[in-house]
Amino acid sequence: MNKRVPNTTAFLFTIRQRENEPLRDYMQRFIEAVHEIPHVNHELLASIIQQNLLPGRFKESIAGKPPSTIENLLMRSQKYIRIEESNASDPSPGVKRKGREEEKEPKKKEERKHGPPTRFTHYTTLNASRGEILVVAEQQGLIYQWPRKMKDNPKRIKSEKYCRFHRDRGHTTEECHHLMNEIEKLIQHGYLKEYINQGPIHQPQDSTSAQTRNTDNLPTAGVMVVISGGLAGGDSANARKR
Repeated sequence: MNKRVPNTTAFLFTIRQRENEPLRDYMQRFIEAVHEIPHVNHELLASIIQQNLLPGRFKESIAGKPPSTIENLLMRSQKYIRIEESNASDPSPGVKRKGREEEKEPKKKEERKHGPPTRFTHYTTLNASRGEILVVAEQQGLIYQWPRKMKDNPKRIKSEKYCRFHRDRGHTTEECHHLMNEIEKLIQHGYLKEYINQGPIHQPQDSTSAQTRNTDNLPTAGVMVVISGGLAGGDSANARKR
């Protein structure tokens, strides 16, 4: 069975922005492709994405001042994503309502196609809290698209629990299933290896079994009697006979 050959940095040249594709969607596709490459050359990312982008202000910005890191690339893209989405949310008066509804329908189909966030049957045991790993992943630019805020709910709004991943109330960061899936996805792509727990899996044990295990290496009562007798009567054979 042939083993799949991993993609190289050159593969990123094929991730081009499609006609009428929103910048947010394209950046998500591009970053996901970057994460699939084991040893990506970050120095080439600026020139690659400059060639792949459709003509626009973001492309001109990169050409004028190429980003030095992937984090800088993501940070600068957010500015132009907000501009693009702001313009899209305020269409010209001549646009018919029917046209706007038709635009929403493909998006709904796309959401149904992708379904809920990926759920894994097995999750890697971690050696740090999910909150700590989230901070590192954010600093390294590994999380491009943050989840949307949860639907309004009076109980959730009053909750004291806060999730840093959703940036909203309702559950804690450690309880967040979306974050659990996101971290596992990054680990499966070869990131965050330093947070994989390499030690043995410790199973909870009752006090009886623990005591039994602790006494396995202790001398038995009979041996203790011999040692005690030896100390009292001397080490010689004659002494033991007496």
